[in-house]
Amino acid sequence: MMWTKCFLISSCFLLFGMSPSFATATWEAANEAYQQGKYEEAKVDYIQLVEKREYSADLFYNLGNAWFKLGDPGRAILNYERALVLNPGLEEASSNLRTALKIVGNDDQPTFREQIGVYADYFPLAASIAFWTAGCCFIPASRKHGRFTTFWRTALIAAMLVFVGSVGLSLWVGSGSKDPNRALVVESATDLKYGPAVTARPVESLQIGQQVQLISERGAWTFCRASTDSLGWIPTRKAERVIP
Repeated sequence: MMWTKCFLISSCFLLFGMSPSFATATWEAANEAYQQGKYEEAKVDYIQLVEKREYSADLFYNLGNAWFKLGDPGRAILNYERALVLNPGLEEASSNLRTALKIVGNDDQPTFREQIGVYADYFPLAASIAFWTAGCCFIPASRKHGRFTTFWRTALIAAMLVFVGSVGLSLWVGSGSKDPNRALVVESATDLKYGPAVTARPVESLQIGQQVQLISERGAWTFCRASTDSLGWIPTRKAERVIP
């Protein structure tokens, strides 16, 4: 398939620039196993590193490649997303993510909220800078006469607009892509249901790679909100948190 060829072109390993913690036998063994086509063995070794919380974009990227080679595009997509949370500029992961999503038939474009959620960490910082800037501008801007009074008043208005906008965006997107309750559907034939039972009537069908917001769990079922804002229940095993 054309998409498979594209994927193979961009699935090279990120072996350079590793942090010292990854210069271990497990990391090297996993990479060697992958290069030898032992994808199951490589996957197990990478998962061991994840369980030890040795998180890095390189690790999740390589684990995503291993899952893809094993025929599990859902968990490949999940790990590419994890890699991009840690390193939004990792083009290899971004390219493979787009390819894997097209393979599973998920061509949905991210919503505006999801797009700006990548920058969620910057909004509180922008609000803080704007607040103190407005504070510094207030006194000179309050003077009736002054050489630069117009300038200070303009700067004060601009700073307040940035402050209000940044606070609003921060409240709207929350933690964004780093939200601990953000999860992705990793298995096919997943229906969002009105109740926590196989026989419950479906609300809508969810695609592999579709984002859901986890709310609560009841046994083998999880209550969540889909990207369409629909509420319902899905089997817990069919969605995994992006933040492990």
